[in-house]
Amino acid sequence: MSQTRARLNPDESAALTRLVLSYCLGRGSICLCSRTYSLQLHQPSAHKEYTHYQWRRLRQFLPTTKEPKYHPTGDGKAGTGQWRLRVSSKSFETAFHLLYPDGFRLSSAVLELLGAEAIGALWADRGRVLMTRGANYCNGRLNLSRYSFEEAQLVAEWIYKLTGTEGRLHHSPRSVDAPMLYYDSLATEGLIAALRGTWMAQAECLARKFRTPDRFLRDSRAGGHERLQAEMLMPQVLTRRAPGSLLQRREGGGRRVPGTSHDLPRPEGPPLLRQEVAQPPAVASAPAAAA
Repeated sequence: MSQTRARLNPDESAALTRLVLSYCLGRGSICLCSRTYSLQLHQPSAHKEYTHYQWRRLRQFLPTTKEPKYHPTGDGKAGTGQWRLRVSSKSFETAFHLLYPDGFRLSSAVLELLGAEAIGALWADRGRVLMTRGANYCNGRLNLSRYSFEEAQLVAEWIYKLTGTEGRLHHSPRSVDAPMLYYDSLATEGLIAALRGTWMAQAECLARKFRTPDRFLRDSRAGGHERLQAEMLMPQVLTRRAPGSLLQRREGGGRRVPGTSHDLPRPEGPPLLRQEVAQPPAVASAPAAAA
């Protein structure tokens, strides 16, 4: 782990804080160790180019930051290890206190400091684009499992504010406790288009995460089969089709999905973005039995 000591002016310190915050939205983390702050980043083996880009960005502020190292897994199979970048500096103190006031917590104050580069970094770490077989339609997914549903809602609104693309906040197909943002075909294209100016969207190693169909929603030859495939990727269909749904197996306990009531059956997920939860209709009382 590299120890860096650099004196930054206020503008440089603010820029470094924003950069570190953007990296911590996805895979990054900061911990307090030996009275200094340690930033830890990790990427899969295929993302070597991206890891070294993060290293070069940090070196703009902390020139002595050491190059990331590759750590193979125990089985030794090619392509299964990780690239890891660790650097310690007291310059991370502001970012640490913003993200870890009492455990990891994301706030609107943090997101207001960040822009398109942070969205690109988050999508590079946690986003994916799913193509249909004919590559005429696609859907986007952003895994926000490290956040609560309330924090995921803040992320969704932040992305909408900066890019104009709105996603559907729902739970992951694997767990009702893991938030995930789903984007339909049109929203996915708009989101990727808004991020094209970032380095992440132009990196060859991340191309699959930032690629959309060339004839997006404009190919008159696209049949109903491709459209049906795209619709099947959306969360409400995934929940209906999931065999042995976690929603049915889960009974009480755990974190409650926002927008529900203890008096009502548990819904399939949190409310849609910017949509108020409708109040349940009043249940008519049963007529009195005849004497």
